[in-house]
Amino acid sequence: MEDKKFHIIIVDDTMGEKDPFVVELKLCFKKEAIITYFAKVEDALAFVDEHMSERMVIIMDCRFGSVWQGVDAVKELRKKTSLIYVIMMSANNVNQLSSQDIMSLINMDSIFFIKNTDIEGAREKIETIRNLWNVRFDCVLEQWLLRHPEDNNKEAFSEASTGKSYTWADILVELRLQTPVGKSFEKMLNEYYIYQLTHSKK
Repeated sequence: MEDKKFHIIIVDDTMGEKDPFVVELKLCFKKEAIITYFAKVEDALAFVDEHMSERMVIIMDCRFGSVWQGVDAVKELRKKTSLIYVIMMSANNVNQLSSQDIMSLINMDSIFFIKNTDIEGAREKIETIRNLWNVRFDCVLEQWLLRHPEDNNKEAFSEASTGKSYTWADILVELRLQTPVGKSFEKMLNEYYIYQLTHSKK
């Protein structure tokens, strides 16, 4: 069974659908990804909101001509989820950013940098991200459910406080949206694996 396609979101107010960078990226990943271009940060964030439960990579310019800047958009994104990988484009790597913005980005997870329109750099970073997806629990779970659709509706987790049950398909969405349930399940799973690892050595 083929893997589900992922999203590549390009956010830049100086490009366009026919820009060589956008065209080349579509040629590189036409079989694996759905590539969408946005000139406005607001439109890109709205799209991300609607597709939060899916795998995606965001390629975003550091500087915009609007009130929004790349670092502002990433801060807004990180209020919603820490799971989406972001590739920041800059004319001079991070040199054009203020020290405060650089520190903000350093303190946020899953951020990569390339020079503006560096197609080879973008391709390499996307491949790195795809490799990281292979070890991230939400992506491993997604692949399992694609290959074993009969497990989608099996009960995976039940909240002690409310008694509400969640299927594995529900858990995948909760993980991607980074809801309290998703975070609680992830924490519980990590604690379980640490317990198994430490006790298997005895």
